[in-house]
Formats: sequence, structure tokens, C-alpha cells
Amino acid sequence: MRAIDVKTGMKIPWDVRYSLSLFIFLSSILFLSNGQDYGMPGEDGGGGAEPPPEMAHCNGIFMSYNFGSREREYPHVKNVTAQSWAFKSTAMIVNAGREELKGWQMFIGFRHKELIVSATGATPMDGDYPLDASNGTTFVGSPNMDLKTSIETAGDFTQISANIEITGTLFGVSKAVTPMPRTIKLTNDGWECPAAKRKG
Repeated sequence: MRAIDVKTGMKIPWDVRYSLSLFIFLSSILFLSNGQDYGMPGEDGGGGAEPPPEMAHCNGIFMSYNFGSREREYPHVKNVTAQSWAFKSTAMIVNAGREELKGWQMFIGFRHKELIVSATGATPMDGDYPLDASNGTTFVGSPNMDLKTSIETAGDFTQISANIEITGTLFGVSKAVTPMPRTIKLTNDGWECPAAKRKG
């Protein structure tokens, strides 16, 4: 299983954003790593799975994308670029900062001719299902549109985070390749994300 993780710094007012470009660069980091479906603390009545290690160093918005599984779809063809695969993946967004995130918007830069069939925990801004997401798509919170802070909720993950369970179809990837998106980023005004860094 593969994952992309991202952290982004605190919200920056319009009047000082451009003078603080170094601060923006230092306050947010994007990770691409081997990963797993971390779950959320307290899910299934348990004490909680460990969050990704990178989240411990985040003082803003943390995002991740985990590729789960895929199955070869019909028709079965010899041409790799024409073969379709049903896939499942999970995206997560967590407010690990001090400021509430209103109306969160998470862009996932799909690149394998993905067709999104369904997603729970979010709604695509770009249209209805089935959705052509071959050039990426932006998800918005549904029903959890705003992410409160851990401080004001005593760390209640149901209020500070959202999990997006994605089901769809992709094309043109051999069985040996894990089809990850090009990037993930927060697109809300006043927030900045750096370029992706890969590891694992």
C-alpha cells in the first residue's frame, strides 16, 4: 500500500503573505511515503490507531492519500493502456493547528485516467458521479465541511478530521506499478502547500 502525506502551516493574512515566503516554505512539508490505512483514534470503539509519524510535527493541516487495492475489470485486454482496474483508496485531512479550517477543499492530482464512482465523507466540486478525474479533482467536506481545532474539541477526531473513502476505475497501469496521484494539496485561500517530496 502507498500513501501521500502533507502538512501545511498556519493561515497567513493577505497583507503579509507575500512578505513571508520563507516562512511559508519552512512551515509546511509534503511527504510521499509507504503507508497504511491509519484509521482514526477511537474508531471501532478502540483506543485508537497510531497516526502517521509526520503528523506529530504538523502545526497546520495534515493530509494523506493511501492507495488500498485494485482488481482487473472486464473486458480483459492485452494492451496495458486500455486495461481498466477497479480501485479503492482513502484520503484523510486533519486540522493539527490552532485555527479552524472553514469549508475545506482538498485537491487530489489523479493522473491515470481515473473515473471516480463514489466517495464517502466528501463531495467532488467538479461534477457528479461517475466523475472524470483524469486531471485531478477537488473534494469538499460533506457532511463535515469545517475542521475545528483539537484545542476546542479536546482532540475529538470526528470534529477535526475527515476520511474520504474513494472507489473508482483507472487505466494504463501495469500490475507491478502502484498508481499514486501526482500530488495532494489544500486549495483554500490563505493556505499554502509546498511541492511534493517522496520517500519510501
